[in-house]
Amino acid sequence: MTTNLFSESARHALTWTNEPERWTYADDGGLLMQAPPKADYYQDPAGKHIAGSAPFLRLPAGDSFALATRVSAEMKHRYDSGCLMVLADDRNWAKLCFEHNGRYPTIVSVVTKDGSSDDCNSERVDVEKPYLRVTRAAACISFHYSTNGEDWELIRYFGMRLPAECQAGVVAQSPQGTGCAVAFDFLTLTALPVS
Repeated sequence: MTTNLFSESARHALTWTNEPERWTYADDGGLLMQAPPKADYYQDPAGKHIAGSAPFLRLPAGDSFALATRVSAEMKHRYDSGCLMVLADDRNWAKLCFEHNGRYPTIVSVVTKDGSSDDCNSERVDVEKPYLRVTRAAACISFHYSTNGEDWELIRYFGMRLPAECQAGVVAQSPQGTGCAVAFDFLTLTALPVS
């Protein structure tokens, strides 16, 4: 069974890390939040930029699941974005973002292992509200995106040491900007059979 975690009956399971000053659940079952200035999750391999300040609305997730959303972001500044994220701890996490690269919206993935982030720019996005999906099957994670919620493009497939009960949810960020408004139309977490 798949439930919108932003619905009134399900949102009690969600908790904040770095709760933003401005956020609200929308009447249509979505979430609106404002990333504060310079908010980010990133650990530069060169050690120049280490941040864990972006708002992260999360819940415990099992060892085999699909997490999905549809997102839009204001994108006034470079790297403004809305993301899905899976987190083991503050040195091991991965996020899939709808992000402004300074010229146009893109899909970006960041995988952070042992305190070092690997940042990868992928597809240019020509729709205002793409769908994002993170799938976990034990130690294997897949990142997908879609323009219509039906046809999915694989962005990244990788392994990561995660506890049986990791944290998963949504992030809004504005690493170089003065803030970014992000809207998530829904958030679903579907348990998957372990293969």
